[in-house]
Amino acid sequence: MRNSKFGIIAILAILVPVFVGTALAAQDQQIGRKLAALEKLQDKFSFVVFGDNRSGDDVYRKVVSLAMERKPDFILNTGDMIATPGDKQEWARFWELSRPIIVPYFLTVGNHDIHAKVPFSERTYKDQVDLPGNELYYSFKAGNALFVVLDTYLDDQEKKVTGEQLKWLEGVLSPAARKHTFVFVHAPLYPDKDRGKHHGNSLDRYPGERDALQALFVKHKVTAVFTGHEHLYLRKTVDAIPHVITGGGGAPLYTDEMNGGFHHYIYVTVDGDRVSGEVMDINGKVRDRF
Repeated sequence: MRNSKFGIIAILAILVPVFVGTALAAQDQQIGRKLAALEKLQDKFSFVVFGDNRSGDDVYRKVVSLAMERKPDFILNTGDMIATPGDKQEWARFWELSRPIIVPYFLTVGNHDIHAKVPFSERTYKDQVDLPGNELYYSFKAGNALFVVLDTYLDDQEKKVTGEQLKWLEGVLSPAARKHTFVFVHAPLYPDKDRGKHHGNSLDRYPGERDALQALFVKHKVTAVFTGHEHLYLRKTVDAIPHVITGGGGAPLYTDEMNGGFHHYIYVTVDGDRVSGEVMDINGKVRDRF
């Protein structure tokens, strides 16, 4: 009996890594196929951006439905998919609500998704997602454009982009064989002091690092920066680069409707040299165009 037990343990020790390795390989193949298909897109394509859907299931369901009616080629979420970092039940609920999304779906780390005070939340996040690179910050190409997703909640680097991530970003932005570059990050670089709740506690918390990041965007002619964190819509231009806060995916709103406090998604069209965006609320009304 004893020998049988140890024999079973030995077999499991061999098989478990094989199963895990096979699953990871299959996952890598799946994301690889998605990325290859996006690179083959022609000069005209579209994508949808929204964020901060946590704690707002009914609104998120509506946002997803409306977004998919537009038939985008892919979707990007600017973060805070769940309310409680590391909560697997909330992740299960998020994926259930996201089932109508049948196009590639790219996520950005938000402070409710991963938190330094919840050590296992990063591992849980990686287990839940199927994204390029290290799955926390990454890039991909679609048609004639580069898409860069950053993580402002790395351990000991909260509310900034620095260290290895900054070096990686410099390398990603350096090649020039593209017409457009879009950047996605949860915490905004330029929150408005008169709207929202996170002015002084976003990337503006560290002005030196924020300014260095913006200078990198200017140097490499970034087309637009999309952020979240503030539960509202706001667009401002800094150094000729549009910075768009899109945090109206379902979470409780931070301001009144006149100041951008409405649930929404953004439909972006890339057509050769031209980029245009429509900000749509959940009643189907166009709230802004750019």
